[in-house]
Amino acid sequence: MKLKFALYLSLGLFAGACGQDGKVKVTVSNESDTDATKTIVELDADSILTRTGSPYCYITDKDGNEIPSQITHDGKLIFHTSVNAGSSAEYFVNPSDTLHTYTSLAAGRVYPERADDLAWENELNGYRAYGPATQAKGERGFGYDIFFKHKTDSLILEKLYGPETDPATWQKADSLRKIDPKLAEEFINSISYHIDHGLGMDCYAVGPTLGAGVAAILRNDTVVYPWCYKTVEVLDNGPLRFSARLDFAPAVIGNDTSVTEHRIISLDAGSYLNKTSVWYDGLSQPVETVIGFPLRDESAPYFSDNIIAYSDPTQGADNGRALLGIISDRDFERRSDLDRHVLGVIGLQPSDTLSYSWGFAWDREDIADFDKWISHLQKSDTKNLKIEY
Repeated sequence: MKLKFALYLSLGLFAGACGQDGKVKVTVSNESDTDATKTIVELDADSILTRTGSPYCYITDKDGNEIPSQITHDGKLIFHTSVNAGSSAEYFVNPSDTLHTYTSLAAGRVYPERADDLAWENELNGYRAYGPATQAKGERGFGYDIFFKHKTDSLILEKLYGPETDPATWQKADSLRKIDPKLAEEFINSISYHIDHGLGMDCYAVGPTLGAGVAAILRNDTVVYPWCYKTVEVLDNGPLRFSARLDFAPAVIGNDTSVTEHRIISLDAGSYLNKTSVWYDGLSQPVETVIGFPLRDESAPYFSDNIIAYSDPTQGADNGRALLGIISDRDFERRSDLDRHVLGVIGLQPSDTLSYSWGFAWDREDIADFDKWISHLQKSDTKNLKIEY
C-alpha cells in the first residue's frame, strides 16, 4: 500500500498580485498534515517574466530576504520553500535587469580525464554514470555509481577527482614503486577517492549490475543490461538543479535491431533522489522493463507497490551502509529476483516513458537506519502535489 501525503501549493499569480513595481506575489500553502521541508516550487518562467515585464527576476520571502532561484532548460522558475503542515508562506518574484547568481548546490560535468565519467552532485550525495571510454576498455560498468559525502554546502567531486586524474600523481606513484612498493601504496591511499579523507568517498561496487538504480529491458526473463552512454548533454548546471540527457548506442531487442535508449536525469539541491525519465526509439512491440538494485548480502530489501529499498553493506572496512531507494511513478506489475537483484517490473508500450526517482542516503549522516529511510521514501511519494496559478 502506498503511503502518500498531499502538498497543495496555491500560487497567487494574478493581476492584483502584480503591482506597479512589477512584483508578483506567490503564496505557498501546505494543506497536508506533513511538513514540507526544502521542497522545490516550479513556476512557468515565461509567464512570470511576462508579468514582471523584465528580462530577469529574483525571489524574496515576505521579509525581503533573497532566496536562490534558477530558470531551467525546460522553462521552469524554481526555488526552495519550507512550509509547515497546515500553514502557508509568501514570496515575491521581483523584476531585474541583470541575472542574479548564487552559490551552486547542484552541479556536475563530464570528466574526459577519468574515462568520460558523467559525475554530478548536490550538497547531500554524488553520482556518476560511466561513459564511452569505459566501454571501449571493455569494463562492464552498467549501473549508476554513488559518492558518499559528509553533509556540507560545498560540492566536492572536483576535489575527489582532482588527485586521481592528475598525471603527476601516477608519475610519483611509479617513482615510489621503484623505491618501496609500500610507500607507493601509502601514497595512493592518501589520495584515493575510495578512502574517506574527510570529504567523502566511493565505496560502492557497480560492476556488471544495475548499480544504484539503472533501468533495463527484460527480454525472455533475461535482463538486457545497458552499457555506457554514447553521448551526453548537460541541460542544467545549478545552482539548484542539475540535469543531463544521456543517449545510448542502438541495441538488438528481439526482432528490433536498432533500439536506442534515452535518459534525462535531474537532481535538485536538498534531495536524496534523482528524477529520471527513460524512453526507447526503435521498439515495434511492448516490452517489460525493470528497475532495482543488486543484493550484496542477506539483508532483506523493502518492496511495495511502487517503492524499492535496500541497505547495501558497501565495500571496505567500517564504511557504513548505503540506504538505496527507488520510487516509481507507476505501480510495479510484479517483483523479480533475477541475477540476485531486487527488481520491479513495469510494462512499456513503444511510445511510453518510464519515470522514476532513485538515490540513496548514508547511514552515517542524517538518516541513520533503514526504517527511517523507508519512511523518508514513503513521504517523498508526492503524486498528489497540486499547483494552482
